[in-house]
Amino acid sequence: MIPCAVILHHSLSRSARGNPKHVPYSVPKIWGRLEYTPIVIAPPLEFVQEIPPRFYAEDIVWRFPGTGPATLSTLFKSIKLSAPLREKLLSMAVPSEETGGMTIHPSRRLMLDISSEDRYILYTALSEFWRNADQQNLFRFRGNSPDEWFDGSGVTQATRQLITPFIYRHGGFMYFADLRTVGYIASPADRSNLSKTLKRDATFLAHLKVSPDSDLKALVKYWGRGGRENEVRPILEALVQQGSEQAINITHLLPALARRKLYTYPVRSDLDMAEHCRDCHWTSLNFFNETPDDRLCDSRRVVEVLKTEYYRIHNTTRLGDVIVLLNPQMSAIHSAVYIADDVFFHRCGPRSTAPWALTRRKHLEAYYPSLQEYQIRCYRHNSM
Repeated sequence: MIPCAVILHHSLSRSARGNPKHVPYSVPKIWGRLEYTPIVIAPPLEFVQEIPPRFYAEDIVWRFPGTGPATLSTLFKSIKLSAPLREKLLSMAVPSEETGGMTIHPSRRLMLDISSEDRYILYTALSEFWRNADQQNLFRFRGNSPDEWFDGSGVTQATRQLITPFIYRHGGFMYFADLRTVGYIASPADRSNLSKTLKRDATFLAHLKVSPDSDLKALVKYWGRGGRENEVRPILEALVQQGSEQAINITHLLPALARRKLYTYPVRSDLDMAEHCRDCHWTSLNFFNETPDDRLCDSRRVVEVLKTEYYRIHNTTRLGDVIVLLNPQMSAIHSAVYIADDVFFHRCGPRSTAPWALTRRKHLEAYYPSLQEYQIRCYRHNSM
């Protein structure tokens, strides 16, 4: 069995690296005071599969199953695609017996000319149709520039120049869905570095600051939710008794599942077994379980547990509460566990390259691009 090694490196700005005053803190509340350190994690190399050359040889096709010319025109207008691009795409659309709708075979020149805003709108619309695998399986990274995404990756400047024109942005994220458009990269090392880099995830460490003046009783009550006060009290007491301010990674204060999984990727030998289906909902609803319930890999079981073992809340969230993102069709797109402040614990999908990590609420909403607003609901376990 191969341990799920994870590469961690700090992604602080130069000023933050040299000046601890720039390290962000939370406003002290019932959870105490939290200190954050941005990091970037990436899957182990053994999890990064080589993309076969035939992938790049396939024609690029945008598929719109179940649409006709009029329907496609209405769709492009409704998503507010720019008029020049809309007219160009409609002129290129042809009927397809394969999909029972319309298809477009874009040229590389056209794809290069698409603005970042139009690319976000168009690709998000394409991802709604299951035949568009490139857009459904896009790469994403939370950050402001490609330099943050590729920093220290070993990807050559030539390859970065191929990728950058196709990166588009929305909601604090950068997205990339044009690996096939970029084409086959001859260097094996560059292919490997690029594949790993595109699967990076920007997250952060969170440390609880504890001092002799801290409200020990309140901290134990908050971090010991779920009947775990006796687990967290000894370590918090020890920190308070040190006589000066101490910091502890909150991982040590979380239930067993989160302690084991946070900042890791699934064990390689488990990928064809239960671990492969342990997605966001499995993660959220198993948060307090000493032994994870793999029946929660089944979406029907997830719905049943939410209905029978949780109740909806509309007030202040607490450690262990579950938030669910619902699309307009009321399907659960994603879920996560509230930790403290604006911090959530989650996993985005069951893929081998999807880690368990910490995130912010606004980034949860932007992780899955959508042209329609999500509805967010919060749930608390009946025992809380």
